[in-house]
Amino acid sequence: MKHIFIVNPYAGNMTFANNLRQQLEQIKDFEYFLFNSRYTGNETELTKKIVHFFPDEQLRIYACGGSGTMRNVLEGVGENPHVDLAFYPCGMTNDFLKVFSQEDQERFYDIEELIHGETIQVDSILTNHGRALNTFSCGMDAEIMRYIATQHPVRTVGVQVPYSAYIFEALLRLKKMDLRIRVDGKEMNGYYDELCWGNGCVLGGSLCMPKGFVPNDGLGSYVLVPAKGHLAFIRILINLIRQKNDYIEKNARVGHGKKMTIMRSDRGPIVVNLDGEMLSAPGEWTVEMRPSSVRFVVPRGVRLP
Repeated sequence: MKHIFIVNPYAGNMTFANNLRQQLEQIKDFEYFLFNSRYTGNETELTKKIVHFFPDEQLRIYACGGSGTMRNVLEGVGENPHVDLAFYPCGMTNDFLKVFSQEDQERFYDIEELIHGETIQVDSILTNHGRALNTFSCGMDAEIMRYIATQHPVRTVGVQVPYSAYIFEALLRLKKMDLRIRVDGKEMNGYYDELCWGNGCVLGGSLCMPKGFVPNDGLGSYVLVPAKGHLAFIRILINLIRQKNDYIEKNARVGHGKKMTIMRSDRGPIVVNLDGEMLSAPGEWTVEMRPSSVRFVVPRGVRLP
């Protein structure tokens, strides 16, 4: 097996990339390749080239960064049975790991735990414009990503994004979306402030998906927040954070499904958030679960709850 590390040196603490290299050099008789990404999306390009270069070998590729880094590496891997995908968390939220217990989450921060880890099969999200491991969403959180991309088009080492300011700006400019939605053949058309489709349990570090999700059952969980004004939307956000499922079920449309299609009534572009990466495209979006499509690396003995 070849061990390949794709490192986003701009994620988290700016010194972690150098620290990681030092850790790897101290592991006896361990051969590896390490590549630093240079710009947003470079992780996908690097991964595709690596997979193409080693077509018949078993690879363990480590996404070293945040949720966006993990997504970009997954985009390059696709559904490849010869690739184990590991997540070495170095970002702000690292949301997918929150499907595991708190004790098990801590073990992912030990790189040797991943090097000597084993794999489990987990689902992933496939859209007609890209993949995700954790969540697909549109609405306020996607607008936050758009503001960040506008204000910081070039990543700079050491810059701390004023995230709270972007949240406030997104709330002020929140516009209801007139959407045509179909989930497993059932129409759910209407005006919405937010739409979330999850394989994981947390979005944006604190918004919790409804209970009952399992990231390896072939189903996605969804939350559709009807447009009822800013105060109503803020209450929904607060109750998602507090995991008040009874309130969410009464005031939003929630459930599970295999496939969703979504389109604006005017067929205009929809800005979406795929695991912390912002994309925009007009027309119809398709979002579907891909069962057991990722060979996900976990420390030995770690299992899904």
